[in-house]
Amino acid sequence: MPRTLNIAIEGCCHGMLDNIYSQLLTRQKQTKKKIDLLIICGDFQAIRNVTDLGCMSCPDKYKQIGGFYRYYTGERVAPVPTIFVGGNHEAGNHSRELYYGGWVAPNIYFMGNSGVLKFGGLRIGGISGIFKDFDYAKGYYERPPFRGHSRSSMHHARSYEAFKMLQIRQPLDIVVSHDWPQHIERYGNTDGLLKKKPFFEKEVKRGDLGSPLNALLLERLRPAWWFSAHLHVRFTASFGAHESIFTQGWKGIPPYEQDLSNVEALGGIDANRPDAKSGTAQIGNEDEIVMSSLSDEEADLAEPADNATSRAHTEPELEIKRPRMELNLPPPKHDIAPALIDLTEKEPTRETSEYTEAVTSDSKKEEHNVQTDSATDIEPTSKPASFSTPRVPGRPTNFLALDKCLPKRQFLEVIEIKVPDSAADGELKLEYDPEWLAILRLCNPYLPLDESPFVPPAQAQVCEANHQLPLFSDEQLDRELEWVSKNVFRNGRVYVPPNFVPVAPVPPPGTPDSVSFGLARNDGNRGRGRGRGQRGGYGHNQRNDAPWSGPRPYFINANPQTDDFCKMIGINDPLTQLLR
Repeated sequence: MPRTLNIAIEGCCHGMLDNIYSQLLTRQKQTKKKIDLLIICGDFQAIRNVTDLGCMSCPDKYKQIGGFYRYYTGERVAPVPTIFVGGNHEAGNHSRELYYGGWVAPNIYFMGNSGVLKFGGLRIGGISGIFKDFDYAKGYYERPPFRGHSRSSMHHARSYEAFKMLQIRQPLDIVVSHDWPQHIERYGNTDGLLKKKPFFEKEVKRGDLGSPLNALLLERLRPAWWFSAHLHVRFTASFGAHESIFTQGWKGIPPYEQDLSNVEALGGIDANRPDAKSGTAQIGNEDEIVMSSLSDEEADLAEPADNATSRAHTEPELEIKRPRMELNLPPPKHDIAPALIDLTEKEPTRETSEYTEAVTSDSKKEEHNVQTDSATDIEPTSKPASFSTPRVPGRPTNFLALDKCLPKRQFLEVIEIKVPDSAADGELKLEYDPEWLAILRLCNPYLPLDESPFVPPAQAQVCEANHQLPLFSDEQLDRELEWVSKNVFRNGRVYVPPNFVPVAPVPPPGTPDSVSFGLARNDGNRGRGRGRGQRGGYGHNQRNDAPWSGPRPYFINANPQTDDFCKMIGINDPLTQLLR
């Protein structure tokens, strides 16, 4: 019998876990329907101590410890299984400790910089961060103490993460991102969006609202649902199965539209940094915090009635190079409401997909039984390489973006998803995804650790049939799947172990959420931003500047979850080892 899951989606969290869970439990009581899973679309702010607070990318005047540390210590426990992706306002040092994903607290799981999990028969993919063209191609060059631009660049999505996500062959049911896919506003009620956010008009007309990286992934992955936040507004759209949103391929995203064969052609590494452009402000959405004299976020926190007019007079424009679409984009559509999504009719497509046949000797086996499959019969030299697609024929993608957690905002929504019989058995727990583990084994040796532009390895062929995407062949992925099957999934599905262990110090019990440990400097309320705790701010309490007691915590802590995960799938962890 098909299983119906009640999935709650929340927009930007901004550390307001208590309020979110309270609203969720109230709704659960009113509807008498148990919420099976909560998905948070970024800006989670898992702040544990003064070091995390110092590493968070936002103006210092808005920094407060918040209430997450109580979930970290176990004083409070999330009442619903919760997963989230990172946004652009996070404690970057904490996120780096769990680069591959992991528990930030009991029952709360971070999906890593990119990742795929299973839950109750659903395949859920996620990618963290926002798109910035001056950091997109770079590797992970940031090092402690994470000052200046590196505090924000840690949350800028990288081409390496897109490269990993592009290798996915099996269909995804859900993808979660913080940033919207570029051009997605054209597939919903664009006029309605501009009535709510009139200052988006220039970006909509230019065609650069949202992330081209996420548009590329949407074009390739085509999940049943795509959830986002970041722009602090509820918006829905329907992206048709036969429509195209981004056809430029891998090299259509700046700076890959330039020649990466010569790094010096980019004008040098530092020339791309925003802090190297003296006197010039970044332009983006109104919620992106920028380390400048007047940030977009400060203007948004105040939310004046003349927001659009005032921005035009205070922010010099910086032209950002974005790919221009040559498509006949659809006119605005009527707003759609989330409804029951039935995945049961897609089950035959999954079982008989070209990809599954390449992996298994029996195409009717269950997805979680890939550990019994064998790729030993593949003869790479005798057959041309094959490249399967994760698309489900005829299935559209429903897009839903939500607001931030504030009164009278549309920040929380519950949808029902019907899961097919073949995937509906088992407990409602997070599971590892075999294909994603195989992809990590393929891609991990190429993890970039400096500012040099990431160039896909020669082993990944440029597939013209898939819009010039750099893809490993099915046969290459099959060989890693075989290893994962024999060494990880020997006995069937593998649940994510509840192996959370606190590794960082926290404030003393009873510390108010408003404490800033002296980091929240009072700069005279520059701009129009209200003081924190007023309407439009991140919190609801007055700032408290009590100092941090005891020694300052480390920037990066050794996290046994990351060590255990890498050992399980047989990879090294060069990033966090380098940062420790």
